Amino acid sequence: MLRTEIFSGRFYAGFPEELRKQIEACFLHKIGPGELPGPVVKKLDRNVGLISPHAGYIYSGPVAARGYYEIAKMGKPKRVVLIGPNHSGYGNRLSAWPSGEWRTPLGTLKIDEEFTSSLISLVEQLSPDTSAHLYEHSLEVQLPFLQYLFGNDFKIVAITMMDQRYETSRKLAEGIKKLMSDTGTLIVASSDLNHYEDHETTTKKDDFLIECIKSLDVKGLFEEAAARKISACGLGPIAIALMLFNSVVIGKHATSAETSGDYLHTVGYLSAILT
Repeated sequence: MLRTEIFSGRFYAGFPEELRKQIEACFLHKIGPGELPGPVVKKLDRNVGLISPHAGYIYSGPVAARGYYEIAKMGKPKRVVLIGPNHSGYGNRLSAWPSGEWRTPLGTLKIDEEFTSSLISLVEQLSPDTSAHLYEHSLEVQLPFLQYLFGNDFKIVAITMMDQRYETSRKLAEGIKKLMSDTGTLIVASSDLNHYEDHETTTKKDDFLIECIKSLDVKGLFEEAAARKISACGLGPIAIALMLFNSVVIGKHATSAETSGDYLHTVGYLSAILT
């Protein structure tokens, strides 16, 4: 079962060399780390998490690069568990791609079928379902960054969340935690923050969520989003990451205004490392 590169040529460049140059431009951007990551020569010897945005690379790529730059220093994972929102509305409310491979212009990655199958058996709400992933970009856009850093010989677990309630997030986090007894797993929580308000409003609203993230306040994350009408699309994935780790370092927060120049209709982006 092959998941092809649906958003290639739209959210990111469609040809391998062009895509590599685009990713390098994200690393070198003034909002990015400002330099390319060094070669990754060691294996990841612990479990770590990353909160990363998922817009088109011209908008959120430099913020994403800040997070991936730090992940590269830690070493190459043996598996990456990608958790993102379901924007399309297709498929089941909590869906895992069960088997096969995912492809981008930078190559093909194998699904960690054993981990995925075990997680489905542990989490009653989680379904083996491909339809939820066919038109969803939040996981796919993470893959070229990972492939640029680590090649194609790590495995992935792909989960989309239409149901992002606190209790659902908690159950999925508990299931993942039971399967992370060894080391070498990277959890990527894919989320953009506030959507489509002016730069100042988005920045202020995002800051309320970032304070909750810094203090690992999962319930506060949901409460602030509801009370202040903050339209972050991946609260569930972020919540799961916060439940799995006990330390957060904020990498970079910016809005799309800082790359697009449009300060009236913006989206907030965050990269953060969890250990």
